[in-house]
Amino acid sequence: MPGTVRLLQSSERFVIPVLGHADGICHVYVDESASSDAACKVVVDAKTDYPSACNAMETLLLHSPTLRNGVAMDVLMKLRKAGVKCLGGPTAMKMGLCDVAADKLKYEYGDMTCMVEVVENLDQAIEWIHSYGSGHTESIVCSDESPVGEEFLRRVDAACVFKNASTRFADGFRFGLGAEVGISTGRIHSR
Repeated sequence: MPGTVRLLQSSERFVIPVLGHADGICHVYVDESASSDAACKVVVDAKTDYPSACNAMETLLLHSPTLRNGVAMDVLMKLRKAGVKCLGGPTAMKMGLCDVAADKLKYEYGDMTCMVEVVENLDQAIEWIHSYGSGHTESIVCSDESPVGEEFLRRVDAACVFKNASTRFADGFRFGLGAEVGISTGRIHSR
């Protein structure tokens, strides 16, 4: 466990509120309405741009229809071609998408490894994110016209929630702050 995480977990002894920047267990959910090109670009960037960063994708959630429309296979092939090791969640393993099962469902790999899981709908994706995410950065890939994107933005509880953008966008420099800054995953009146 990184020292920062240990420090933040011991923050009960602090007298003032502490905005913590700790775990970065980020998800990208690929909806059935996403184009293969958009999904591949967002997912590959989210994992490979800087794999040890706290805003790198650690879990890829695939909407089950993407297995039938070819988007899931395109994304998985692009990830593997980029050198990403894809571990399977319970459903992904049952469907034969991955050769090796993930040991943990909530884990920050910090390298060129990610977990892949299949969900039946947006509700299941959001439930997964809220159960296994860290509240750092979450993203959906969908068509611009699909109402599922706006629903995802409204319902997901995280410091940063994006539509059709890489989780790597959650960065102080990309936000225009001039440098890397921590993204608070704490629950104080504001983040």
